[in-house]
Amino acid sequence: QNPGTNHPRMLSILEKAKDNRAKIIAINPLPEAGLIRFKDPQKVHGVISDGVPIADEFVQIRLGGDMALFAGIGRLLLEADDRAPGSVVDGDFVRAHTAGFDAYQSQTRAVDLDTVLEATGVDREQLGRVAEMMATSQRIVVCWAMGLTQHKHAVGSIAEITNVLLMRGMIGKPGAGLCPVRGHSNVQGDRTMGIWEKMPESFLAALDDRFGILSPREHGYDTVEAIRAMRDRKA
Repeated sequence: QNPGTNHPRMLSILEKAKDNRAKIIAINPLPEAGLIRFKDPQKVHGVISDGVPIADEFVQIRLGGDMALFAGIGRLLLEADDRAPGSVVDGDFVRAHTAGFDAYQSQTRAVDLDTVLEATGVDREQLGRVAEMMATSQRIVVCWAMGLTQHKHAVGSIAEITNVLLMRGMIGKPGAGLCPVRGHSNVQGDRTMGIWEKMPESFLAALDDRFGILSPREHGYDTVEAIRAMRDRKA
């Protein structure tokens, strides 16, 4: 994710997380300037200071290496739990809220770490540091945006991320979970300023008057309604 480029308002939230002693891992083929050092333009000290380092660990992964990275992390987490049973894998959560853990465990233990290192471009020492951070954290949030969501191997990559968090019991608890971030640039801004699928008559009339057109008055669908309309063959 590139919050400095595409979700700049998120940086103030990450800065607050750092103030609360959160550890932040940035995984990206390219260094994201806003995650290396952030100067908040909405605060005086943010403007005149040297900025705040956001990322505690920068993982410069190879393109397409996300799935392999989290498969490798999964293996290291399982091995850490072997050394101290119950300290990493949340057994109660896994038994109560997941299915297929034995198959996942068997597959992940067979992951070849040399293959992971080759696929990701990450060295073994850094992979171990990242896994250690995820093994010892009491609350984990994983954020990603369109780079992963729209990737050729998006489903498999996000499944690996989800499996790691499920194993740690990091779903459905305060301060933890999966955080897919929508859109890029002004997508959220469009919604915030009132552009949506049910525009009011006052807006449409002003639009018609300004551009000399007659815009449609029928309301559109939101995301959920669009899916239902396609299911019902209405769209």
